Amino acid sequence: MTRNRLRAIPWVIAICLLAVSLVGANRLITPADGTGTAGGGAAPKKPTGPVTGGVVVLGTVDSDPPPVQVGPPALGAASLVTKVFVVEGQDVKPGTPLVQFDDSIYQAKLKQAQAGLAAAKDDQVKAEAQKQIHAVQIGAQKIAIKSADQDVKDAEAALQTGREQFERILAAEKNFSTQQPLTEGEKQTRRKENLDLIKGEISVNQLKAKAEAEKKKLEGMLLAPVEADIRQAAQKVATMQGTVEEAQAAINACLRKSDIEGIIEQISVGSGMTLGPAVRTPVLWIVPTGPRVVRAEVEAEFAYKIANKTDSRVTIYDHNNFALTYDGTVRRIGTSFLPKRGAADTLSVNSTKVLECLIDVIDATPQGKPPLRVGQPVRVSFP
Repeated sequence: MTRNRLRAIPWVIAICLLAVSLVGANRLITPADGTGTAGGGAAPKKPTGPVTGGVVVLGTVDSDPPPVQVGPPALGAASLVTKVFVVEGQDVKPGTPLVQFDDSIYQAKLKQAQAGLAAAKDDQVKAEAQKQIHAVQIGAQKIAIKSADQDVKDAEAALQTGREQFERILAAEKNFSTQQPLTEGEKQTRRKENLDLIKGEISVNQLKAKAEAEKKKLEGMLLAPVEADIRQAAQKVATMQGTVEEAQAAINACLRKSDIEGIIEQISVGSGMTLGPAVRTPVLWIVPTGPRVVRAEVEAEFAYKIANKTDSRVTIYDHNNFALTYDGTVRRIGTSFLPKRGAADTLSVNSTKVLECLIDVIDATPQGKPPLRVGQPVRVSFP
């Protein structure tokens, strides 16, 4: 009988330990006030102070606007860092130079493009001048046509005068043998044999051909693609101007400047470092100065409890020390359940979707308390 009792002692001890473990786990999951957390994750084992409120969710401190990641120029080639102008903790303003990447290739391309643009502009000037020259040439050709037509008229008039004079001669002339007036057949023979008439007819035909040739020449001049040449020259100038701007944009991209006012954080490059085209890690971060916000994450099962909390005051707790509290106001409650920030960049296909609430921190640096820092995990208690 005593031996059986001794065998049961280990089982009793094991059951007691299991009961103690379950009670301890329940205390870790549920705070002393029984509120629990709606944003997921376990509460600290021994918080400094109680978290009060109806719903408590997890959140992260952020800047408004969010921090800026400054990366290498997106030019599809390896980038060599030639100079870093800033240091961590430095305050910068918009336009402050940050990092200079090697731009020698793009400087050469810019010079080449500028030379091409200058040549294209010269061609455009020549095309515009050719248009004016062409107009003068057309005017001169019209004068030449008018002169040729007048030569034809003068030759025809002279030929007609010669014919009339010759006809009077024929009318007065008699046949040498019969001393009778010339018959019509004899007159026709004399007309065909008269060298002056023949020369006059030849001259008229030549002048008519010349006048026709001048008209054809004008038609060809009118068909010349002068306007098309001007358009092509203008298009070439525009193309080369775009090439110049593209090269200049590449040069500008090699000098990374700040677009905002903020503080430099986490510089990860130095002079002489080469970054490949596939590098996604930022070379530095800029945390904007100004107000701080909290992006709280509410899981679906607790979303209905905060549906009408816009503009409500909330309490923000340091995630690791509940004695540090800060006041905030709900600016906006999201309209969609989306993956947690940062989850979109992971390979997880079943990331938890949450409702994001944007909370304005009333004072991120209260006297006597450490400031709320961007990226700091916090908890938010809704009333």
